Amino acid sequence: MERPSLSASFPVHSYEVDAFGTLVVPAISGYLQEIAGRHAAVLGVGLEVLRTRGLTWVLARQRLELPAPVPLGDLLAVETWPSGLERLAAIREFVARRGDGAEAVRATTVWYVLDLATRKPVRPDKVLDPRFPRQRTPSVAPLVADKLPELAAWELQRRFHVRYADIDQNLHVTNASYVTWAVEAMPVELWRASRLAAVEVQYLAEGLYGSAILSRVARTGPDSCAHAIVREEDGKELARLATSWTPRGAPPPGAT
Repeated sequence: MERPSLSASFPVHSYEVDAFGTLVVPAISGYLQEIAGRHAAVLGVGLEVLRTRGLTWVLARQRLELPAPVPLGDLLAVETWPSGLERLAAIREFVARRGDGAEAVRATTVWYVLDLATRKPVRPDKVLDPRFPRQRTPSVAPLVADKLPELAAWELQRRFHVRYADIDQNLHVTNASYVTWAVEAMPVELWRASRLAAVEVQYLAEGLYGSAILSRVARTGPDSCAHAIVREEDGKELARLATSWTPRGAPPPGAT
């Protein structure tokens, strides 16, 4: 049976790349969220439809693998499809290729359908349109089986404030801002020499406008780090992240 997928292409603009001319992960997250929203609408479960029923989509977890950098001026072709349901979660997959055909992004995302009144997830099989696939199929970027580990000690910490620009249509911090805060806390030497090769995010609680945010990071290996995004006023942990890094200019894994 053919999977219900949607494809779209996104040109890489100058305001979406870093100092090295490479597409940044928050911009990639924006592309993925855009095409996911379009496909959800096609399947009868778009944000506008859910909101009329007092419901919305929220991202609970995601893993992005970035085997090849995407340069300024490229055209990124993105394909997405739902890969079924797991208890309270609806799973969605993404694969993106550069203009030269090289695979640049693999992503698996875990979404909840949230009741806007109670701010609690509801069973997706009870509320989603029958066109949304129920049967679970393999993921392209499998998540760590359990929760990401708590960051008990950290080497660096940076402080931010939640801005209007960080707030999405659900009136909480958008998923891409957590990745931005994690990257901003990295040592400048690593940022200059390396790019993100993979990032996994587990969202634990809502971030709201005006809060002070602490982004903490500790190395877990030569090319890997663990992160915690914490609300300063009450110490509440909002998100955990795990990142891996690869030298800038290095060929994709498995390339000769």
